[in-house]
Amino acid sequence: MKKPIIGVTPLFDRERDSYWMLPGYLEGLEQAGAIPIVLPLPEDLDDLPQLVSLCDGLLFTGAHDVSPALYGETPKPTCGEICPARDRIEQALLHLALERDLPVLGICRGAQIINVAHGGSMWQDLSLRPGNTLKHMQAIR
Repeated sequence: MKKPIIGVTPLFDRERDSYWMLPGYLEGLEQAGAIPIVLPLPEDLDDLPQLVSLCDGLLFTGAHDVSPALYGETPKPTCGEICPARDRIEQALLHLALERDLPVLGICRGAQIINVAHGGSMWQDLSLRPGNTLKHMQAIR
């Protein structure tokens, strides 16, 4: 039986100018019977259709904050690091996947980018929401 190939969006480390991946994402996909491939973040969006054509599904991972500009806000002081290239590419990847009826899964930031790509809104920092007692924190830096 042919295993599905799942494209995984990478994490980006600005200080090291590098893409990377937490092993848990890849191990989880392998345990589920898939072949994970870490996708690049190409400058040229024209390459994305060919890239998506290699995949049977996409996993949008966590990490950076989604740019508040994508849901009509300016960044608050508690906003973490954003990666505009990743925001742009992930939105384009999502639309291509949906056009091709590919399954997608978003984890943490990935769920947020799926939400805002469909016109959804978000709270930048839940601790700023009235009545909320949660503190904002970045898990990955």
